[in-house]
Amino acid sequence: MKTKYSYWLFSDVISRKDRNKIKRLASECGYSDSEIQTDEYDNVVEPADSETRKSGIAFTDKPYIFELLSPYVHGANASAGWDFNIDLFEPVQIARYKKDEHYTWHRDGGSDIHHAYKHRTDANANGKVRKLSLVAKLSDNYIGGDLEFVLQGIRAEHEMLKVSMEVGDIIVFPSFVFHRSTPVTKGVKHSATMWCLGPPFK
Repeated sequence: MKTKYSYWLFSDVISRKDRNKIKRLASECGYSDSEIQTDEYDNVVEPADSETRKSGIAFTDKPYIFELLSPYVHGANASAGWDFNIDLFEPVQIARYKKDEHYTWHRDGGSDIHHAYKHRTDANANGKVRKLSLVAKLSDNYIGGDLEFVLQGIRAEHEMLKVSMEVGDIIVFPSFVFHRSTPVTKGVKHSATMWCLGPPFK
C-alpha cells in the first residue's frame, strides 16, 4: 500500500511531567527482556535474540496513558488522510535501550487478513490487525537510538529515511512500514509505543 504521508509528527507535545510519569509506570510494572513476534500469521511471541532486538520493555494499560496518547493517533489518522478504521488499542509498551541495545528492521503488523490476531487473551483483539503505530520520545540524554524507516519508491526502489525527533515528540505511522531503532552508543533511551488495531484492510 502506498500513502501520501509515511508518518505524521507532533512536536513537543509530551510534557516533562508526563514523560517522568510514564517512566515511573514502567518501573512500577517492571522491565523484562525484549520480545518479538516470531510468527506473524499465528501471533507467536518469543524472547528476542540479541541480533534482532535487545532492550528492556514494560507494559501498562492504565487509562491515563490512553487518554494522553490516543488523541494523537486520531489526529494523525485524519491529518495524514489515512482514515484507517481504528477501534482498539493494545497495552502501551515502554522501552528502555541501554548502550549497544537496538531493534533491527521490522514492521509492527502486516495489516491484511493473514495477519489478524488469533487466540488473544483479550478476545476483542481477535480478528483485528495493527494498522497504526505511535512512538513517543521520552528522553534525550543518549546518543544513537535513531528511528529510521525504509520507504518504497515509485519504481519499487527503497529509500531509507531518518526521522529527527526531539524529546517530547510523538510520531504516528502505518504499522506495515518497515523501521528500526539504531544502537544506542551512549546514555539510555526511553520511548513509549502504542499499537492501534482495526479490521484488516480489504
